[in-house]
Amino acid sequence: MINPKLQTGNSSFSAQADKQTVCTSQGIHANKVCVQKMVRINPDANQLFTGAFSGLNMPQFAKLGTGICVAKRGYVSQRQQREGVTYVKLGIPVYAAADQIYQGMLFVNLACSGVDGLGDHSVVKVVPSLWARAVDDGKNCWVSGLSPAEGEPEYNPFDYAIAQLPSTLNQAGNTAICASSLCEFFSETFRLLTPEDRTLYLGIMLQSNRFPRFLKYAASTRSHHNGDHGLMLHTAETVANVLLSFLAASPWQRSIGKPAFDLSLTLLAALLHDAAKVDDYYRLAPDVYSTNLNCKLLGHEQTMLKWIAAACSNSGNYPLKRELQLEHAICAVKRQHDQSGARKRKTPESFVLHEADCASARAFDKGEKSVLLAHHFVRGESA
Repeated sequence: MINPKLQTGNSSFSAQADKQTVCTSQGIHANKVCVQKMVRINPDANQLFTGAFSGLNMPQFAKLGTGICVAKRGYVSQRQQREGVTYVKLGIPVYAAADQIYQGMLFVNLACSGVDGLGDHSVVKVVPSLWARAVDDGKNCWVSGLSPAEGEPEYNPFDYAIAQLPSTLNQAGNTAICASSLCEFFSETFRLLTPEDRTLYLGIMLQSNRFPRFLKYAASTRSHHNGDHGLMLHTAETVANVLLSFLAASPWQRSIGKPAFDLSLTLLAALLHDAAKVDDYYRLAPDVYSTNLNCKLLGHEQTMLKWIAAACSNSGNYPLKRELQLEHAICAVKRQHDQSGARKRKTPESFVLHEADCASARAFDKGEKSVLLAHHFVRGESA
């Protein structure tokens, strides 16, 4: 069993340095798992985690007046094609120019002629001239075309999740978590997945309004993380515990590119392990949830198996062995029950996920500080 706690005898380790270790420690193995190369970060214990918003998607031009910038990239939130014309609703993050703090999401309607090279949720370049014309019009703007952004053709839903969240999430004891930094953490985690795992996640979570409900719903009705946004927070803590487990593995294993478990697969399992609870609950009022018939007759783990199977069938190219390993990591139990179909945990990924999941629930029940704050994965504010 891998200990999910990181040995922190050297206090100079920050979450940024930890993340750099995760990205570079796979060495020769990096080409196999497609872990993105990162720039070396100075390990400063007082330096908080930063990610996609402040580093990878920084504002490049001002168009809304003094002190306001928009991002280099937007994403296609809605798209329709009629009579050779593509009608696009483009979501663009807006920032304060001075400190690059996220301010909100602006949506622009465009009518595009020419070859339609976009898909739903495509990431596209934001061209200043097109932006200005769209703002001046206020309705539909005719443009010659839109093309996917170079260097980042894949949609990362967490880059834009902040548009659906309040500024802070009050689920961490006496400290509120900064929602934008939580989205940054998720965004960076998503980039650690292999391309095939990212594609599978999108194939699952962009169906039937699942992703917006994932951001909103609770993780339980009465126990841990049982308020609004609890599912998102519990998932983030589980992911953080997986990362700490990876860092706690033998330095020799990491140096030769043979970690004790598949990081991308385990992170994907962590992102998905409770996500199907959005079909198990219905929201009665703020922070009040109840179970529905799906929960009573099936349950979120079996529901997730259905979602995974459907997404794999639709894509047709996700490896069968990897699909089975993912499903096992999510659904395996402590003791095997042949009659019910439950299987005992057998893979390292299933053990790591279980410990990471339980650690988040235990910390919440004991009123302990969130691992996200304790290891500076996100920023917090006094409640």
